[in-house]
Amino acid sequence: MEATLDKKTIKKIDALKELVEKKGIVKEDVVQALQDMRPDFIEANEPLITRVVRMTSEYIDEVGTFNLNLLAEEDEDGNIEEEIDMEGEDSFNEVKENFLYLIDLFAHPDNQYNKEELKRVKEMYLDRDLF
Repeated sequence: MEATLDKKTIKKIDALKELVEKKGIVKEDVVQALQDMRPDFIEANEPLITRVVRMTSEYIDEVGTFNLNLLAEEDEDGNIEEEIDMEGEDSFNEVKENFLYLIDLFAHPDNQYNKEELKRVKEMYLDRDLF
């Protein structure tokens, strides 16, 4: 059975999603929202989510946006483009969609697929040598 987050945490997640859907990744607002929700995941004893939330806020603070391409599909050689082409004409929507996907992973902490995805995200951050 999937654990449920408390209503306070769900409200924070929903507010962050709404903000990003309307404005995109506004660095200061998104970093602050992530920092505000991190203690909720500590309290819920979700160490993986807690770490990814911290890494995400630090990454956005450092890079200025969220350019991880979590929704990328493998090419015919099995390679995955891990970063969004920020020069592409649809980069604004790609950034939003990928970030919202990550936020949805936070919202369902006991889903095994989500845990695997969060581990992959953590590794993507670690591969960038920012942590």
